[in-house]
Amino acid sequence: MFSDKTTIGLEIGSYSIKIVELKQTPEGYKLLTFGIATHSLDLSSYWHSSKLKQLSIIIEELLDVNKFTGLKTIMGISSKDVYVTSMDFDSVWSKNQIQTEIEKQSKYFLPYSTDEVHLSWKLVNSNHTVNEYTTKQRVSITALPDFVIDNSRNLLEQINLDGISLENQTISQIRALLTGDSGNTVLVDIGANQTTLNIVVDSQLRSSSHIPIGANQITKELATSLGVEEAVAELFKKDLHLVNLFKMPKAVNDYYKILKSELTTFIELNNQIGQKPSKVVFTGGGVYSVGLVDYFKRFPTPVYLGNPLRSLIIDPQMLPVISPLANQLSSSIGLALWQA
Repeated sequence: MFSDKTTIGLEIGSYSIKIVELKQTPEGYKLLTFGIATHSLDLSSYWHSSKLKQLSIIIEELLDVNKFTGLKTIMGISSKDVYVTSMDFDSVWSKNQIQTEIEKQSKYFLPYSTDEVHLSWKLVNSNHTVNEYTTKQRVSITALPDFVIDNSRNLLEQINLDGISLENQTISQIRALLTGDSGNTVLVDIGANQTTLNIVVDSQLRSSSHIPIGANQITKELATSLGVEEAVAELFKKDLHLVNLFKMPKAVNDYYKILKSELTTFIELNNQIGQKPSKVVFTGGGVYSVGLVDYFKRFPTPVYLGNPLRSLIIDPQMLPVISPLANQLSSSIGLALWQA
């Protein structure tokens, strides 16, 4: 009944759960099915039994209603729970020297103590500017809290899926959106409660920065200012009749101003360390907020919407259904492409 060639990508966000199932065929990866469900659970800490039960009910219903058939699952880890940065070390340093120095410096850049995280690092292909002018080797550092690993393991056991791996959702988005991409790109993930700015060099994540506001902030402020329920405000937020920038509500404009300021600063910082971006790619459910593309039309760095469906084989009947949701599914699609 179950095929080893099907893979499930499971992403649990702060506001919604997204699941995608792909099948590996001789022609490429085919989209079999997908599902999206919203939730109101606080997932910011350790998931106790009652919370695991609530999550499992939602996920099992998604699997059943949308006719998932596989077991092999790659689960995404929210980028806010994964600390990613890069450091430069003298090119003559050994791996042991680098390891020792990272552990010594970790208390200054990690939000948790080293005995509470899984800390890993790897050498990355340094920008030629770094090599030429600084004689340094660049290292990418990742720290994942132990409670996040426990949460994921316990949930997968609860829903009887075969967990193959855990992965930073930003890595999965890069796989879906930027595989084979060369040069420096800023990948902007607009989520429900936070926005993440990532610098990606030759398809490899270098570092991330988080802004503690997202598309839900627009919805809440619209609901308050218009005196309507949040569900109604969500429809207003995506209303195509508001595409004229001069007609956009203040809540939308205010968010875009903050995003533009943060994005400008992020790009300037990367310019200073020899990672000047050539483009900006937006993804996440928040890209469907009205006027986003128009607002950034004149941004100094070219801006594009991501296309996570670019490498998939999709049934023509399913394409009109999934296309309007594609960027909301970019992480789960990338997770399901884990073996690609």
